[in-house]
Formats: sequence, C-alpha cells, structure tokens
Amino acid sequence: MSESEYSQQELKAAQLPHQLFLFNMVGNHILLTIIALSNSTIPWLALGVPVISLFIVGYTFIRGMSQKNHESEFVRCHWRMVIKRTKLFMIAYALLGTAIAIAWLVHNSIAIKEMAYAIVGGLGILPTMVLVLVLTVMESESLNKATKGILDDSDRKKFLGETPVAEAE
Repeated sequence: MSESEYSQQELKAAQLPHQLFLFNMVGNHILLTIIALSNSTIPWLALGVPVISLFIVGYTFIRGMSQKNHESEFVRCHWRMVIKRTKLFMIAYALLGTAIAIAWLVHNSIAIKEMAYAIVGGLGILPTMVLVLVLTVMESESLNKATKGILDDSDRKKFLGETPVAEAE
C-alpha cells in the first residue's frame, strides 16, 4: 500500500460524495425499490424512493457548491465528479417521468394498456436501471480512488479543467 500525498481529512472529504451517491443508487434505488414493490400491504412505500433520492441529491448539490472553492484540488475534483454524475442521473429521472407521462396519455387516449406498459418499461425504467448500474460501477471505482488518494490526470482535466503539470524526466 503506497503513501498518499493527501491528508486523512482530505481523503474522508473526497470519499463522502461517492458514499452518498452509492447509498442513493444501491440502498435507495435498488434495495428500497425491491422492498417497496414486494410489500403489497403498504403501496405508498414506493413513494419513499424518489423522496429519499431528492433529499440526497439536494444535499449533494448544496454541499457540492460549498466545496467548490475547497483548498484541496483532490476534494474539489471528487465533489465535481459526483455532481456531474448526479446531474446525469437527474436527466434520466426526467426522461423516466416523460415516459410515464407519455404512457399515461397513450393509455387514456387509446386505452391500450400493453402499449403504456411497453413505453414505461422500454423508454423509462429499463434505461434508468441500466444507468443506475453503470453509475454504481463508476462510483465504486471513484470511491476506491478517493480512498487510496488517487487523482488521475484525466480526472483533473475533466473535472477541474486543469492541464496536468508535465513531470521532469
């Protein structure tokens, strides 16, 4: 195990956004969704998934804005990484909502229930769940990097807009 050039405080601050994001993806969108859908005695339990998600996303954005000028580029980069991925996830949520709205309109206007299910499943739920899985894998890798104190030049350039300093040979 190599020594990190970052302090323990910086490592913990850089890990927090990834932990929040992963809790939202795995704990909330996967596990809580399955629990909510399997418990038919409390159907409104499924509403907890988007509510909890919105609280986590809101906290992430508010805290991320406060970390915008953090003295450590390591912490700034990891927060910006999560904010960018959270925005992507929110776009997927909006597309899911659009698919549900379209399905509702189709179902009410033509009364074809199967078409409404196909629209919600194919244009909404399936792409959202694929994105949840992809983002979970990406965030797991990013959390691993944050834990080890790794900041790649590509991440530095992508999330901080900085060109890496060329190392002397």
